[in-house]
Amino acid sequence: MNPSIEEIQEVLKIFLDSELQDLRLEIGNVRLAVTKSGAAGISAQPFSSPALSPTAAAPAVPAASAAAPVPAPAKVPVVAAAREGWVTVTAPSVGVFYRRPSPDQPPFVQVGSEVAANDPMCLIEVMKMFTGVVAPCNGRVADILIEDATMVEYGQPLMYIEPS
Repeated sequence: MNPSIEEIQEVLKIFLDSELQDLRLEIGNVRLAVTKSGAAGISAQPFSSPALSPTAAAPAVPAASAAAPVPAPAKVPVVAAAREGWVTVTAPSVGVFYRRPSPDQPPFVQVGSEVAANDPMCLIEVMKMFTGVVAPCNGRVADILIEDATMVEYGQPLMYIEPS
């Protein structure tokens, strides 16, 4: 499976809108390394791939040239610190956070929901691929920190669980 140009552009848009400074991506025979270089812009450096030469991979980055300004990172809202003993559920990757399996379904969990270890809690979507985030322990959902359909960073706290 190789991503289309549109999918690569979507990943680059997500990258530009994030606070990440470096991105390395390998899907099928496509490999891409992108680094933000401060206020000057970003530089894309495709690394070698058996199916693509470096010159063939370079056009996959038309959305971001070295002269394009990098948008300022979005302000992350201040969230209350977890109480002692609470377990933090974090984002496994950069992507869009979804509380429900589909728009017509109820949320996986709500504040106060009881969860068991490995129960589904939310989804993170990147390039139309969804990754389930599961409860790391038994307990009660104490707080949900992120609004539905919001962009999240790798390792960003999503929810707190009060272990039982």
